[in-house]
Amino acid sequence: MRGFDVLEISGTRGQIATVSKRDRLIAMNETTKRLVVLISGTGTTMQGVIDATRWRTLDAEVVAVFSHEPWSYGLLRAEREGIPANLHDMADYRFEGKTESEYNEALAEKVAAYNPHLVVLAGWKLPFTDAFCEHFAGRIVNLQQGVPGQYTPFDIYEQNPVSRAFDAYNAGLIREAHVTVHLLDHPDSFGRVVAQERVPIYEFDSLRDLEERMNRVQQETLVNTLQLLLREREDWYGSN
Repeated sequence: MRGFDVLEISGTRGQIATVSKRDRLIAMNETTKRLVVLISGTGTTMQGVIDATRWRTLDAEVVAVFSHEPWSYGLLRAEREGIPANLHDMADYRFEGKTESEYNEALAEKVAAYNPHLVVLAGWKLPFTDAFCEHFAGRIVNLQQGVPGQYTPFDIYEQNPVSRAFDAYNAGLIREAHVTVHLLDHPDSFGRVVAQERVPIYEFDSLRDLEERMNRVQQETLVNTLQLLLREREDWYGSN
């Protein structure tokens, strides 16, 4: 991994990369705002958050990334950045005869080990249990995009939300899409909406045009919202 002094690489399944020189520096600085990012796919939104921390437009560090998808490209992105990249695959738990609650309990323990100020859902699709949400109450930040008012917190089989918005526009049902950032306080419902941005759709747009515009808006909105939430937490609880 170019640019990082890698001290140890775990060969066990479930963690691609572990301790780097950067991780040690983060651990030494107790005032660093720590983000754990949960993803499922390419990690494009996650990369936007990482880039913002590099350019210091976001005063925080991504200290770990988790995905439930074995072939998630986002895990490779995290590895290349010297960030611990963890696979938490439901199939492993099902193979061992374990329940969804046990899967969530183990995930909560792994995430909590990084002592995050915020847990950022950037494409994570599997539902959480009540216990997971309670464990990180007020700290789970979820990003939603697509047709206004038709969001569901988790639906692993749902149609791509950008495609849904594009189809709704072409059917004359909407004139714009939305990007919403909210705090998740329950697996089946939304908590406080922290930010919402409109995304225009134009008659000459292709689906790819809308996807690119949506990605730009959601990355900018998420980074700005994370900065706001971290400042709020510092005001409420101090630097830690």
